[in-house]
Amino acid sequence: MNILTIDQGNSSVKAVVWRDGEALDTLRLPSLGIEEMLPLLERYEIGGCAFCSVSHNDAKFLETLRRLVEGRMVVLTPSLPLPIEVRYGSRQTLGSDRVAAAVGAVSLYPGEALVVVDAGTAVTIDFIDRDGAFLGGDIAPGMNLRFESLHQATSRLPLVEGEGELPEFGTDTVTAIRCGVMRGMAAEIAAAYGKAATKYGCRRVVMAGADSSLLAPLVREQGIGVDIDPLLVGRGLERIFVFDHQNPDWRKKTDKE
Repeated sequence: MNILTIDQGNSSVKAVVWRDGEALDTLRLPSLGIEEMLPLLERYEIGGCAFCSVSHNDAKFLETLRRLVEGRMVVLTPSLPLPIEVRYGSRQTLGSDRVAAAVGAVSLYPGEALVVVDAGTAVTIDFIDRDGAFLGGDIAPGMNLRFESLHQATSRLPLVEGEGELPEFGTDTVTAIRCGVMRGMAAEIAAAYGKAATKYGCRRVVMAGADSSLLAPLVREQGIGVDIDPLLVGRGLERIFVFDHQNPDWRKKTDKE
């Protein structure tokens, strides 16, 4: 069965078609829309769909998608049963993308304590213990937000991008900003990893998000093992769909809610 996953982030939408845990096709869009999804829906026979959004769930979009997709559609909500335990103070306020990324990481590395990093508009750094339980983590401004805030909140600092020269320390204003932002973010991830290594026996960081390819080498420089999976959230959504499909009793209870 082909499963379509849709991850609506802050800056873009990523749609992936999966079969038996393998990605067949991907589509990245600037915004959510049925017309933009049609190439995937027409190219593949979709047997089910899993959706998550960091903002609100677009009821009109979801209703239209339900009519176009054969089989069940799963929307990741705080009440949806999951294949991992969530030990978070309030599941109601926990971002669905963080949940999906955690499920994806656990599916790749079962039985391992992990630090899961999603480096997008915001950067999230979350902890998973050896039992696959989501323990919580940190949320901070992402790379572009940091660059933009320095530029907008000061009178003379230029707007800098992540791509470019990155010495050990800044030798001019541009490289000073780039080093401060990027090496600072890498240090945050390394510090979180250090805590997880000491407390939970973590030996791996799993990264996703648009800026993961820029940050991963800087984290590796500190002797930390980093794996990048750009489809981590979609992978987690696919696993959540399969879990839901295999638990019809839980599914009925969720539908009633």
